[in-house]
Amino acid sequence: MDTAAHGLAKEDVRKYLQRICEEAGDMMRAYDPQLLLEWTDTNLAAGAAFQVDLRIQKDGVHTGSVAMTLEKGDILQLGGIFGTLAGKGTIADYSLDVTIKDVVSHGSEATTVKVTWHEHIVYQAPSAPEDDAANHIVADIEADCCHLLLREDGRLAIGLTLCSGDARLSMAG
Repeated sequence: MDTAAHGLAKEDVRKYLQRICEEAGDMMRAYDPQLLLEWTDTNLAAGAAFQVDLRIQKDGVHTGSVAMTLEKGDILQLGGIFGTLAGKGTIADYSLDVTIKDVVSHGSEATTVKVTWHEHIVYQAPSAPEDDAANHIVADIEADCCHLLLREDGRLAIGLTLCSGDARLSMAG
């Protein structure tokens, strides 16, 4: 199949999303806020917008919901804030996985992909020197998303995104 004439290949989409998972894990382990901002700027298309609805549970009890619409500039600002708040060593464990459910090509420059993202983060809270065990916050997030992927400057980038998901938080210590 000539993907230039018929659209983006499903294999290219799969490789791109898998690369996102691998790069996210590497960035969280290395924890370089500047690298995180550069990655975000490169992988979000110009004019990208995200609509996210998230239900939050703490220790199995529904504690709230968040609905937000963010544009690329907002996400870059939040990345800087995240970089300030989560210093090196505060992320004790991280993983990101994706399950692709459907891919629909819209020509050679765009495709819509429906996925489920699974993200696992363990934050290690600072502890006093006399504490034997560090306190941890565990976040398990699962979100069903629909992404518009665009070919921008010869590479894939994330455009419009709609997500709905659940965040399960627990404390350990």
